[in-house]
Amino acid sequence: MSTIVVKRPVATVMSPAPKAMGKNKNSAAAKDAKEAEKAAAKEAGAGGLSAYGCSHIQIILDGAMVPVRDSYASAIRLLADPNRLDAQTCNKCNEVLTRTILCLQCSNVACQREAEAHSKNTRHMFGIDSKTASMYCFLCQDFIYDPFIEKTRLAKQEELMEGNVHKKRKLDEPPKPSPEDLKYIETNTVSAPCRATGLRGFYNMGATCFMSVVLQSLIHNPLIRNFYLTDGHRARECQQTNCMSCAVEEVFAEFFTSDKVDGYGPVNLLMTSWKCEQALAGYQQQDAHEYLQFLLNQLHASNGGITDSKSDAGSCKCIIHRSYYGKLQSDVTCGSCHNVTTAVDPVMDLSLELKPKAEKGKKGVISNAANTSKGVDENGAPILTLQECLERFTTPEKLGVNEYNCGKCSGGSGQEATKQLTVKRLPPVLCIQLKRFEHSASGSSKIDTRIRFPVQLEMTPYTTRVKRKPPAATKGASSGQLQLGPPVSYLYELLTVVVHHGQINTGHYISYSKSNGQWFRFDDSVVSVATEAQVLGAKAYLLFYIAKSLCTPAV
Repeated sequence: MSTIVVKRPVATVMSPAPKAMGKNKNSAAAKDAKEAEKAAAKEAGAGGLSAYGCSHIQIILDGAMVPVRDSYASAIRLLADPNRLDAQTCNKCNEVLTRTILCLQCSNVACQREAEAHSKNTRHMFGIDSKTASMYCFLCQDFIYDPFIEKTRLAKQEELMEGNVHKKRKLDEPPKPSPEDLKYIETNTVSAPCRATGLRGFYNMGATCFMSVVLQSLIHNPLIRNFYLTDGHRARECQQTNCMSCAVEEVFAEFFTSDKVDGYGPVNLLMTSWKCEQALAGYQQQDAHEYLQFLLNQLHASNGGITDSKSDAGSCKCIIHRSYYGKLQSDVTCGSCHNVTTAVDPVMDLSLELKPKAEKGKKGVISNAANTSKGVDENGAPILTLQECLERFTTPEKLGVNEYNCGKCSGGSGQEATKQLTVKRLPPVLCIQLKRFEHSASGSSKIDTRIRFPVQLEMTPYTTRVKRKPPAATKGASSGQLQLGPPVSYLYELLTVVVHHGQINTGHYISYSKSNGQWFRFDDSVVSVATEAQVLGAKAYLLFYIAKSLCTPAV
């Protein structure tokens, strides 16, 4: 693309260096062509219209009509390319856009705001709209309607149309592919369409942000995504009425088989949710965690899950249990006879308290006495870490006399005891709820303190294997006592973060998810690039981690 230099305040053009004297014929021909183009431009402006849309483009066309025409035609050819992405990224702010400004005088591509700044810094006065190919003058702050520019645009578009750039092949007359076509097809059929990557937002259909963030967590969960993209649920053969799995399958098909990049309104999923759960009907705000539990239960039931309460949940082979199913072990130790009562319960997520039990029911932030972490947030509240919340969750707690009756102690009266929860089985996808909303007789409130959470989470310290190991296991095998096997690492990587902004009844949900190594921010229908620092600085409500090794044994 030729470089055209325009200086403020008077626009001038740097003319190209004169050609050698030995090419006078070529120079004369070029000069005649230039004069002919000028005449054509003036003729196009006949009939009472000015030959130029603005004084600045007039200076450019008078001084360098051929470079302007060639640069403009190259830009139109680029914009007409059918393989070009509809969603483009600004060079400066990295926002995902559907309309950008291409600089006529260099290769800069930016949003309107950054294009204005680029023009001031480089003195490049003209840009091209990526949607309409119209020329924009930064000095006039308006689009230019110039006869010569318009004639060039229309002529180039007609030329491209005649060159079959946009012509589609007829389905009833398929051409025979050439050897080059066959080689290209063979090497590219494994890839999805470049725009059908699941990076789309959801339109807010009336306080439906709680549903949007839960759906984004499913879309960016590789286990759930692979299930639906490999025909795991066959909607065409499904005979169920108000099937939530069919509605979710429709969302995956729209996100991963369509080239659209604008928002999507999951109307069928919303209506099916209303029909399956009356409490969800209407446009009032709902809790994202409660909707997640509802949706997982529905997908479990509609994908061949075991519904018999007497059956072992671990034997269920549905996609939900294969992704989220875990076990919690509860050990209650009698303070008198030290008898241990053990119970194992299935779970789909872990709900962690943000306040110690002594502080529950009190409005406000966590007290300093209950916190051992360093640092405070912007409100002066101490910052907890996710690991501290997990440690508190798995630390033994004392039960009152009236809370436990030991079956071995005589008398049948209550005894003091301790209770400890540990993770018996870790799921492939670990969902953690940070209990920010508390409800009491005096009312409801939100805990808005910041919780630090890592990108990689080591869950080994909170497992039954580690927490309930016998004392003899700490000694060597040379003494003849019991020794556990080699240490096992249960490492998880952050996948999705759900954030609640605002108050308990008037808030808004957004989420962050990772796709192909890049973090993205999902705010209803708006999708933008995010940094890891932005993600880790968010006040998380739900955290989704995925195991780095899916062959992790039971703990």
